[in-house]
Amino acid sequence: MFGLPMWLLVFPVLGFLILIHELGHFLTAKWFGITVKEFGFGFPPRLIGFKFSRYGTIYSINVIPLGGFVRMIGENGEGATEEDTEKHLREKNVVYIRRGVEQAGRIEEEPPPEEVSFADQTVLKRAIVLCAGSFMNLLFPVITFTILFLIPQDAIVGAVVINGVAPGSPAAQAGLREGDTVIAVQGRPVDNHFELIQRVMTRLGSPTEIEVRRGSFISGSPIPEQTSANTEIITLVPRLNPPDLVVVQNVNDPSKEVSLADAQKYLPELQIGDSLTQGAVGIMIGTFDQRTEKRSYPISDAVPMSFQKMWDVFLLTKNGVARWMAGGPDPGFAGPVGIARVTGMVAEVGGISPLIEFMALISISLGVINILPIPALDGGRLLFVIIEWVRRGKRISPQREGLVHLVGFVLLISLIVVISYFDVVRLLNGDSLIR
Repeated sequence: MFGLPMWLLVFPVLGFLILIHELGHFLTAKWFGITVKEFGFGFPPRLIGFKFSRYGTIYSINVIPLGGFVRMIGENGEGATEEDTEKHLREKNVVYIRRGVEQAGRIEEEPPPEEVSFADQTVLKRAIVLCAGSFMNLLFPVITFTILFLIPQDAIVGAVVINGVAPGSPAAQAGLREGDTVIAVQGRPVDNHFELIQRVMTRLGSPTEIEVRRGSFISGSPIPEQTSANTEIITLVPRLNPPDLVVVQNVNDPSKEVSLADAQKYLPELQIGDSLTQGAVGIMIGTFDQRTEKRSYPISDAVPMSFQKMWDVFLLTKNGVARWMAGGPDPGFAGPVGIARVTGMVAEVGGISPLIEFMALISISLGVINILPIPALDGGRLLFVIIEWVRRGKRISPQREGLVHLVGFVLLISLIVVISYFDVVRLLNGDSLIR
């Protein structure tokens, strides 16, 4: 596009997502009558600003195009007193509106409207304003996924066939066999092996029902020969952190080793000294008789499917972090550098539709992270509101709360810098940023 590198798309992508986040705060603040001094697109310095009335909100466009901000009276915990209002008027050189009517030898002046502080609102109203940003970030994916489900999209469809079963794995213990065709997971049909992997990864550590059609696989043939139309439901528990077993001639420790004969049943090219790496279930799969179909769904299906997709994203993220904490692979945390690189890759390879879906996934992350009780974020500020409610209206001083948020902000920036460093290292080493 205009000869510019595609990773530059990260600026409008993040800018738009942060802007709709701030729009949530702005709309709810306005709804409750809170005085909003400025609603800005981008971050200062300001390029241009305008008002619709003399004492109204300033709507500004700023130099740094990475989101936006809402500046409310009392957002840092202090209420709006008369002294605050007078000081604000002096600093801004606000001139009163003169009616031009002399009464008793003087000119009557109309004062500005009384400023309404965020800090003076009830606990419920402040909680709603603080949660509104994350709500908007979570609403955007629902709308996006629904629209994508309504529009005809290419879908890969085929028979998902098990090519191998790892010895001692959950699949082997549950009775899955080479040549079985996977039909559904937890009652949800699977059209290709990518869907099967995703469904399994949302069920880590939980009993999972896998519906299979028993059959046989002709070696060397791309198409499975179905010898039986019987279906069977197999229940197993996908592992959070599958083992890597060393291939040996004679097994001494089954928890760390696997015999050459058993390993080659799963993957024929394995030799002594190699590692047998398994997935959560312990099967090798592929999509056979593969074809592409155009699929779209009515609105009655698209809306619940969008919520299901969002729930799958939550589960995949949670399980990815749980695997990492249990000693598994890096779930793929990325900072601004990594997000920029992945944004460019998605735009180059997939085009507009995958890019919009990627935006929806980032929006989910922003919505969830911002509502977590992390100082300096909305969730951290919400935590202080909840503490106030628990203490029956007794607030923590704005100075102490501000100090907590300042420390949290410094730690947050430090974490972003560290993650960005590892993003750069992965890029220089040629490693993938996508997990």
